Amino acid sequence: MAKGERPTLTERRAEELRTAIARTAMEIFVADGDTSAKVERIAEAAGVSPRTFHRHFPVKEDVVRPLFRATSEAVADALRDVPDTTDPVEALVAAWTAAMPGGRISEFDRRFLTLMVTTPEYRLRWQEADEELCEVIAGYLDRRLPAGGHPLHRTLPAYLVVHATRHVFEHWITSGSDEDLDALLRDALRMVLAGAAVR
Repeated sequence: MAKGERPTLTERRAEELRTAIARTAMEIFVADGDTSAKVERIAEAAGVSPRTFHRHFPVKEDVVRPLFRATSEAVADALRDVPDTTDPVEALVAAWTAAMPGGRISEFDRRFLTLMVTTPEYRLRWQEADEELCEVIAGYLDRRLPAGGHPLHRTLPAYLVVHATRHVFEHWITSGSDEDLDALLRDALRMVLAGAAVR
């Protein structure tokens, strides 16, 4: 689908099914405390056949992609209409927390993300979703960075923002920290953007 085109009814229904299957897999993974559940079990719990599962997810590990994509879309939506007068660090922190219900990660979500961080195949899916988010962040920062310069001046700050954010989440999740996540994000983003002449 071309950028800016509205999805068709068929495409919307397919995405709803993918999301439902992904949520079922998420529930099973968290209940089990690992990601070893077979496709057949996930498919049965989601009310689909293994063949339907594989039509939407070529390999089992792809099942988490809709969950990460939804987070990326929430971040993009939150940044879309931010006034240029808003502090960019505060706007970015608010965008990431907007992707969390109530602005906080639940214990269930934290257990799920722990599995994602500690299982290489799933961690890769998170990283891939973050790569797609770099363009969204670059678009937001375009309005806040001085015009001109090398093309890297546009993309590098966005890349650093996205990866710093994931690093903060991974630290917070794996350390079992009870530190304020907003404060950690704010501190990391101020550090990253300090040299980018963001205004």
